[in-house]
Amino acid sequence: MTLPRTFHPDPTAEPYRADPASTHRVKFDARVDFTNGGHVEARDFLLDIEGESLAPERLAEMIVSAMNLLRAGPVTITAMRIVRRGEHRDG
Repeated sequence: MTLPRTFHPDPTAEPYRADPASTHRVKFDARVDFTNGGHVEARDFLLDIEGESLAPERLAEMIVSAMNLLRAGPVTITAMRIVRRGEHRDG
């Protein structure tokens, strides 16, 4: 997978649900541009995932859902890696 890549999340995608029992997380950097101007950026952000892999298209949907971003437009993912819970610094 080559990054950065920009995605247009499906507004009808399944909502993100945090799972504190998950064994893996995705650690990423991303930028979400809003349809009415402005943007928000995330650096070293972590989200719980099911399993050991995740498509970047799904990550874009998860970002918008997890952050409850209304009027979200394109999502650009600049870094993404799967980590086992506890193998990263988040505290």
